[in-house]
Formats: sequence, C-alpha cells, structure tokens
Amino acid sequence: MSRHRIHCPVNQEQLDFQSSNRHSGRGTVSPRLLDPSMKSHLLHSRAILLSAATLLSCFSIGSVTAQQTKITPSPPRVTDQRIRFFQEQLARDPDYYANYNHLAAAYALKARETGDIGYYELAEKSLKKSIELESTHSEAAEAFSQLGAVQFAEHRFSEAAASAERALSLDDDPSGRALAGDAQLEMGNYGAAETSFKRLATGPNDHPHPGRDYLSATRQASLAWMRGDVPQAITQMKQATALAERAHLPAENIAWTHFMLGEQMFQSGDLAGAESEMQSALTLFPSYHRALAGMGQLRAAQHRFEQAADFYRKAIAIIPLPLYATALGDIDRRIDKNIEAEKQYALVEYIAQIGVLNKQVYNRDLALFYADHDRHLSDAVTLARKELEARHDVYTWDVLAWTLLKDGHALEAREAMQKALAVGTRDPLLFFHAGAIERQLGNTQEAVKYAREALSINPEFHIVYADQARQWLAGNSSVAVARGGAHDSP
Repeated sequence: MSRHRIHCPVNQEQLDFQSSNRHSGRGTVSPRLLDPSMKSHLLHSRAILLSAATLLSCFSIGSVTAQQTKITPSPPRVTDQRIRFFQEQLARDPDYYANYNHLAAAYALKARETGDIGYYELAEKSLKKSIELESTHSEAAEAFSQLGAVQFAEHRFSEAAASAERALSLDDDPSGRALAGDAQLEMGNYGAAETSFKRLATGPNDHPHPGRDYLSATRQASLAWMRGDVPQAITQMKQATALAERAHLPAENIAWTHFMLGEQMFQSGDLAGAESEMQSALTLFPSYHRALAGMGQLRAAQHRFEQAADFYRKAIAIIPLPLYATALGDIDRRIDKNIEAEKQYALVEYIAQIGVLNKQVYNRDLALFYADHDRHLSDAVTLARKELEARHDVYTWDVLAWTLLKDGHALEAREAMQKALAVGTRDPLLFFHAGAIERQLGNTQEAVKYAREALSINPEFHIVYADQARQWLAGNSSVAVARGGAHDSP
C-alpha cells in the first residue's frame, strides 16, 4: 500500500465538542478490464448517493416523509439510524439550524466509515442550510467548523482554513483550532500549524478535557512525524488512543486512532506493534476498511501474499479506494496473476476519474500510481503540479519529484525531492525516491546511502522497492529507474 498520508487529517476524527459537552489523470480505461462486481458496487454506491442528495434537497420545502428518508435497503446501523433520525426531525421542523449540523455530522461519519466521499457533499449541503439560518452568533461556529472539515476532506484546503478562521472568530472552539492547524499542515505551512496546535493544549489551570487533549495529542503526533521525531509521534498517538476511550468517541474515531498508530509503527519498522494496533481497530470496528487494508500491508511485508490479497479484497468490498486497488494489483503482479493485476489497475483509473470530486481528491494518488507503473507519465507530472497548487506539503513535493524522475527530468526531480526532505520526515519511501533520483544522475554513493536509510527504517517498506533497494546495496542491479523501470525490476 502506498503510504503518503501518515499525518492526521481532520476529516478522520473531527470532534463535535458542543454535542459531546451536552451529551457526555487521466488516461483511457477500458470497461472490459473492470471486474464486473466492482463496477456494480460503484454504480450502486452512486445511485444511493443520488437518492440521498435528492432527499436532502427536499428539506428546504419540508416535504420529506418517513418512507423517503430511507437511504439504503441494507440492515440499519447506528450511523444510518442517526441520519434517518435527523432527517425526520428536519422534516418536522426545517428551520432548526442545529439539526442540520447534527445531520451533517452523521453524513461525515458515514463518509469516514465507508470511505464514500459522496457523503461529504451531502454534509456540505446540510451545513450551508444551517449557515443560512444562523451565521452571526457563537452558535454558528459549529457549522463553520464542520464545513471546514468537509472542505478539508475534499482537499479544498485554503477554503477549509478560511472556514476554520470564521468559526474561531465566533467561538474559540478546539475543533476549529485543530482544523485551522490541519489545513496549514496540508498546505505545508508547518510553523502556522504548530501555532494552532499549541493553542489546543490545556493549560495547568484548565479543567481536564479528554476530548481537547485527544485533539492536541493527535496533532502533536502529526507534527512530530512530519519533522522526523518518530518516538515522540508514537508516544503522542499512544496517549491519543487512551484519550479516545476516555472521551467516549464513536467506535470509528477510536478505530482510526489505533489505525494511525499502527501505520506509524509500520512505517518505522515495528511490524508486531503495527499488527496489534490494526487488530485493535478491527475489534472495535470489524468492517473498518483502513484497518483491513493496514492488515493487507502487513501481510504483504511478511510475504504472506495470499492473505494480504484477501485483506485488500475485503477492504475494496467495503469501499473501492484507488490506494487499495493499487496495492491488490501489485500483490497480484508479485504472485504472477498478471490478468488480475491489470483489472485492479484499470479499477484505479476508473475510480479516480468517475467524477469531478474524485479527480480532485485522488489527484495525488493517481499521479503516484501512474509513476509507479510507468503509465501516462506526462499526465502524472501534470497531476502532481496541479496538486501542488492546493498544497505544498512534504508528500506532494515527493510525488512531484517521483513523477518528474519517471518522465525523464532527473535534475528537476532532485530539486523537488530536496524540498520534500527538508522538513526531516522519516518515511522510508521518501528516502527510496531520493536514492532513485541520485542513481539516475549517476551519484551511486548517494543512492546507496538513501537506500540503506530506507531499509534501516523498515526492511519491508514496499512490496517492490524494498527488494530494489537491496539490489542497489548488493551492487548487482542494472535496472534503470527512469521510464519502464521500477515495476519491471526482478
């Protein structure tokens, strides 16, 4: 699994403090290459979203009936029940702004649980209605904060920052403060992010607040990770898992915290610790797609490829994200199931291009996929540059560097890679990419140094590139890393 977002995005665990206080590329894809069951799943998902969008639009005229509020015929779950409840409340009283906030929070939680980003669009519609009804008093801070979280999830980072500031101008709420820092973090403004995150910490004279402390711990972990302080990042995330329980967060939020801790442990080479955290996430939330994919990543690192593929298939059955389809395709290719691999690769491109929002959210994933698999390389560079317009963080510079290298622009790639490494992030994939650039430029010693660094962090950091890094160290690899190189290496 390509690992390019270790830090804490606000949409994964945005807290409703007011509620908690009250209630305790491009390229053409042939449809023939798509697995019919996956295509059916996607089309069914879009149909559900269209139906739900229609229902939400009905709120403005107050004409929703109990029968109309049903979103999906599947057995009801807690989040679905919350959605129906607040739809029914709004059908009876369409002018109560707070219920639009509650409905939006339920939609956002549904998006996090399933990975279906279409629910964020529904959340935004609900929040805009709330703001129409109340936008000038402190009570409106919650809606602006939630709106910013949705914009963040849709990779509209500058808009998210503006919404956070609007929320903070009405009420200095911890969720708004966390969101403001998260948006700055994604845009690569690490100093500004740190300023926001420092204001989350409870002072010595403040009453303990596990929810606020949780936000502070996750954000401090995020910043520490980006700056290369891995022990501090892991310590903060361990604290966050305990605080999540004390704050009585929803199961998805707690599972996300265990997943993030597990992901940090994996990247730093602690596979046993990572597996323990992924299993904890699945115990809390058995259908948690991120933890299922995390287990797939672990099994691939252990060379238990059939089990790895099974975990990824389970994750994809819940929500077919490009990241998961890429990883499953790479596993299939590793065990010589090339036809199956091509089906997964086709699915990656299909998912990333089925709508405007998907193109916006998956730009970087698709650019990385193209570069890793030597496809549409000029398009990969274009996508990476487009992403750089929205954010200048470590991982966007890294993807730009990697796409430039693959498209034959090694000197430009080195310049971008230096910006990616400047913050100090200790991600083995960053070091591998840096080594590949130096190797292409003929700087063998530098390439070996970076390869050794990547392997010292995690000897199985990538299903393909870990072996390639070992080949460099052994001095017996003659495989180029420019066009046609990485995934064709033995």
